[in-house]
Amino acid sequence: MFEESDFEMPLEKQLRIRVIEKEIDECTDVDALRQNLKQCAVSLMKYQHLLSVTLRKQIEKDMDLFGDKIIKEVSSILLDGNSGQEQN
Repeated sequence: MFEESDFEMPLEKQLRIRVIEKEIDECTDVDALRQNLKQCAVSLMKYQHLLSVTLRKQIEKDMDLFGDKIIKEVSSILLDGNSGQEQN
């Protein structure tokens, strides 16, 4: 499903990570670090939840479209098969 390149962050994101890491390394306020870690964990969980909801909805949509396509194909085959029998 994923390609190797999908796991590589763009340069802009890599730079942002470096800036954040530098800020964390230079921070001496433990309470501020705790608060930021809590906010980070909440954000991560929200994004994971949104991603799973999005993927579920997309899969359901794809399954509906696929189901409709299969019904049309089977109906077409059955109709062609019935018309062929009537000609005999």
